[in-house]
Amino acid sequence: MSKIFDHTSVINNVDISTLESQVFDNGLLKVMPFSFYQSVDHNSIKVLMWKHGIYVLPTQELIDWLKKNIVGNAIEIGAGIGSIGRELKIPITDSRMQELPEIKFYYNMSGQPTIKYPSDVEKLTAEEAIEKYNPDTVIGCFITHKFDEKIGSGNAMGVQEEFILKNVKRYINIGNLHTHKDKPILKLKPVEYTFEWIITRSVISSLNRIWIFDNE
Repeated sequence: MSKIFDHTSVINNVDISTLESQVFDNGLLKVMPFSFYQSVDHNSIKVLMWKHGIYVLPTQELIDWLKKNIVGNAIEIGAGIGSIGRELKIPITDSRMQELPEIKFYYNMSGQPTIKYPSDVEKLTAEEAIEKYNPDTVIGCFITHKFDEKIGSGNAMGVQEEFILKNVKRYINIGNLHTHKDKPILKLKPVEYTFEWIITRSVISSLNRIWIFDNE
């Protein structure tokens, strides 16, 4: 059985064709209840997320929670394959960075598949999306912050999250306390939530979190 490297963990590259047939419909990831994923072995879930560039699974519980916590009109940034924003019926945006030849080359060299963006994922950076849609709420899953020389972390093509906070009423960010421990805006002490139904690519699932930043 071959092994695949997913960020900081090694997983067994098993056949997930049955699982894929259950969670995809016409190439789009469906929203499934958390109980469904509880019935699937942990390794297969990790392979699914690795293969399809999924960083947060759209459980029904997550969607229901987001619906209750959106203020005004909303958009999703860094949406990847767009399953969360699509279910919420809000604009789905992403820089579509992984379509760039240099990014594809980097991912290929590291043995990591790149995201295949559905046609309804609008190519916009977070800043462009906010300027276009003027949302009250921005939803972002596993958003990498813009590289900050002072702390030596981030991504050169990451998101200026401070820009989001200055220009919207609410920023809902889904991530992981370990994976995103260097995220500068966490120093602002946002309201923090933890639920068992948050499923992410992170190794330590108990550290999965939803953060809410309100601009009052």
